[in-house]
Amino acid sequence: MLKKLGEHDKNVIINMIGAFVVKGGSLIISVLLLPAYINFFDNQTILGVWYTILSVLNWMSLFDLGLGNGLRNKLPAVIEKNDRVSVRKYISTTYYVMFFVAFLVSLVGIIIIPFVDWNTIFNVDTALITQSELANCVRIVFLGIMIQLVLKIITSILYALQRSAIVNALVFSSNVIILIAILIIPSHSISLNLRNMSWINAVAVNIPYVICTVVVFATSLKDAVPSLRFFEKSFIKDVLGIGITLLWLTLVFMVITSTSEMLITYFTSPDNVVYYQSYNKIFHTGAMIISLALTPVWSAVTKAQARGDYSWIKKIYKLFLLTSVGCLIIELCIIPVLQYVMDVWLGAGEIVVDPMYALAFAVLSSIMILHNVNTSIGNGMSYFKVQVIWMTVAAVFFIPVSYLLINVLNSWIGIVWAAIICLLPYEFIAPYYTFKVINRKINNNSYDMEV
Repeated sequence: MLKKLGEHDKNVIINMIGAFVVKGGSLIISVLLLPAYINFFDNQTILGVWYTILSVLNWMSLFDLGLGNGLRNKLPAVIEKNDRVSVRKYISTTYYVMFFVAFLVSLVGIIIIPFVDWNTIFNVDTALITQSELANCVRIVFLGIMIQLVLKIITSILYALQRSAIVNALVFSSNVIILIAILIIPSHSISLNLRNMSWINAVAVNIPYVICTVVVFATSLKDAVPSLRFFEKSFIKDVLGIGITLLWLTLVFMVITSTSEMLITYFTSPDNVVYYQSYNKIFHTGAMIISLALTPVWSAVTKAQARGDYSWIKKIYKLFLLTSVGCLIIELCIIPVLQYVMDVWLGAGEIVVDPMYALAFAVLSSIMILHNVNTSIGNGMSYFKVQVIWMTVAAVFFIPVSYLLINVLNSWIGIVWAAIICLLPYEFIAPYYTFKVINRKINNNSYDMEV
């Protein structure tokens, strides 16, 4: 069957298969982590605090200034031209700038963290865990994320090389390390459990990246090892040009996707974060299984654009739009059996399923798949105008709409409905404008060929 396909299609399909196998395993491990966490912490409030810590500190990833995504968009074109000097300059420049930024942010963070009232931020009583103990855990996780900022550049390189399956293997490895550690390390006091979990997370998220970086630069990219001699100031602006736009898009998207735990904790209670995670793990996992195939598409679209193959981009876009429509049906089919799934997964009676809550998560997960489709094509083509406008609008309204719906519905589920309402405009407007751009490019290419 693969013999009948073009080389571009083969590469995408091979990476899709790799993504399903590796990332699929990672999602299974991720699902197993929740009951392991519940057993390890043995305190729902502290587990909610842990999820909130991860959610809040994930915002630190914004300090990469979009360099990783900028590199991801720039490398495919120079790789396609086999310009090895430019490849090394892009890689070297990105690594050195990122190291400098991470070092400065780390220094500032270490100074500021002890003076922040984390108990108020995470809405947890000092009788349960003291300010100093909580600050120590935040510091450990924070430094782990700062180290990851530099090490994670290897994923942008792998995406550009059309080796997205390896990126998924890194996430899988981190989750496996965390799961094994939780199962092996005995549970102790609340403060010690939280501190141990902080160290486990900091180590687990970085070890796979260290190993992968060494292997990649010792094999396929021997001639592109980062070097100060190949640091190019002019390339900073080149990478940041697209990188800053992608950084802004990451920021506004994170407002909607990475503040839920924080808002639930602040507007209601940390206990409710566990309920949110229970629903989210099930439906997000279902959505991610469908979205796995999109992992290699971004870089594949960038390479197709470098060749002027817009017909291929149009074909792949239509295919994934149709897939996203079918996904809603699959998500809805989960609802009738969700209580049984929860009982088997977390234990009978641990979570009592509310069908309307399940409906909200099913709709949101389907919208997230559609979002991945729209952004994979748009980002790959470096077409950001519609996305920047409408995702900025979504981010501006998300928190006030969340607060309003939490009070109207008298429940944390208002946050999920707020995300749905704020994301919908972009998801329906994007295909119209993106197809206009693709069709114009196709027509221009046809005209150039006739001339």
